Amino acid sequence: MSGFSAAGHEIEIDIFLGAVVVSNYLSYLTMGIVLSATWTYFSMFPADRWWFKALVILCVSMCICDTIANGFWSYDWAVANYGNTDALDLMHWSVPAEGFLMSTCGLTVQLFYAWRLWVMSLKNNWILPVVVGSLSILGWCIGCWMVHVAAAHKHISDLALLVPVVYIWMGCFVAADFLITGSMIYYLDLRIRMNPEFPSGTSPNWFFHRNLRKLIVRTVECNLLSLFAQSIIVGLFGRKNIGLYYLITDMTLSKVYTFSLLVSCMFPPAFLILLCLA
Repeated sequence: MSGFSAAGHEIEIDIFLGAVVVSNYLSYLTMGIVLSATWTYFSMFPADRWWFKALVILCVSMCICDTIANGFWSYDWAVANYGNTDALDLMHWSVPAEGFLMSTCGLTVQLFYAWRLWVMSLKNNWILPVVVGSLSILGWCIGCWMVHVAAAHKHISDLALLVPVVYIWMGCFVAADFLITGSMIYYLDLRIRMNPEFPSGTSPNWFFHRNLRKLIVRTVECNLLSLFAQSIIVGLFGRKNIGLYYLITDMTLSKVYTFSLLVSCMFPPAFLILLCLA
């Protein structure tokens, strides 16, 4: 894999062990943010739809499992096998586990957004949700294949086999996020402003438009954050002098997707009613 400085299979501990430990700290930090947002969601919307709550619980549970797996990886390398380069060369079980959880969490959130785009189009535009869903499912299938490759190999250097495919995997998720972001801007801003029934200059609708723009800003920020994180993963994965530092964003990506889901679920239902009237 990228990061071997190999002379007799010796590993540079600073770019392998250090990368895992630092990434694990950021994983804990983002998990705390997600738990705080989850508490806020269930406190503010106790009567929300049951399947919204089920989606949130599912994604948060995957984030918790992902964080626990990352913690085991960090402990095994930094404590139990500290200085043991032979152990650092072996594939840790949390690598395929984390990959599966991250891909499944991303798929769940993007399919939710595909459904929401269909609702925002007044259930008229089915092509866009199908494209978003297809890209998400394709990315998940590729992710499952990469998980299989990781689980079937014993050495972490064998992850180099994923280098050609990881770009396609991330490309699918990036394309889906890009479509979601652009579509949200259109349906929540451009289409509303072009509708004569909801002129933005009219005072009764000022509060409506202001809150729509708040949702747009938050949604775009979350999607841009996931796009930024995925770009860093792709950019650093094939660098030999970087080692495992691409894990800094890799270990936090499932939390970014879950936080995006929470932001969308905390969108007041009253505005969805207004959208249907637009």
